[in-house]
Amino acid sequence: MEKMRIGKIVNTHGLRGELKVKTSTDFIDERFEKGATVYVEENNKMVPLEVLKMRIHKGMVLATFKGLEDINLVEKWKGLDLYAEKEYELLDEGEYYVTDLVGCDVIENNDVIGKVSDVQLYPHHDVLVVEGKTRLLIPYVDAFIIDEDIEEKKIYVQLIEGFKNEN
Repeated sequence: MEKMRIGKIVNTHGLRGELKVKTSTDFIDERFEKGATVYVEENNKMVPLEVLKMRIHKGMVLATFKGLEDINLVEKWKGLDLYAEKEYELLDEGEYYVTDLVGCDVIENNDVIGKVSDVQLYPHHDVLVVEGKTRLLIPYVDAFIIDEDIEEKKIYVQLIEGFKNEN
């Protein structure tokens, strides 16, 4: 099954192996529930970790993993990303993962203007990074996105005049 990034380990917390995680998932309760499996990439290998407990503290997830309840066992993971398997059953109908947008053709007036190379996540709205003749940053909002067919890897946009630098 395909794995996706769900957060970054930013620090340890206390002496009992808690890790402070800045999450990038909408499914915090599901991803970090007791018994759930997450992965940390260590030496180019995905290491599975079983969640023992989780709590929220100052906007961050504090997670403890089974068998790793000691700061000395987890300190080496500071700065590493956490991953989980994509679970499409968590999504409602018509929803998809942000990572599914990467690789989509961006089309305006039947012309492909580029491909989505990244999605930047911001509190108010996400931004598509589109690589084509030039690099474009397109807010992922209804004002610019006309339609999307993620299964066919196509996003249809209508940009305002002057949005593209066509010199």
